[in-house]
Amino acid sequence: MARVRFVPNRRNIAGFLKSEETRGLIERKTRAAETAASSASAGGGQFRTDVQTEDRRVRGAVIGDYAADDPAVSRAALLRGLDGARGTD
Repeated sequence: MARVRFVPNRRNIAGFLKSEETRGLIERKTRAAETAASSASAGGGQFRTDVQTEDRRVRGAVIGDYAADDPAVSRAALLRGLDGARGTD
């Protein structure tokens, strides 16, 4: 039986990772995670969202709860935020 070899098209993959559609999706998901984390956090939480287009990809981040004194509370809210963003398209 012949071996099947997969050769990725790196140029197309790189183009996809930096496309406007991908940026829009990542931005919507990131904002949904921030909203869900804020509502899950005790006291409404203060989170910051950052979306950047870098050389090779688009990156989205939701950054910590500035209202919480305990990092564990912030981490728990962020994890709930990830669950909340799961259904966003």
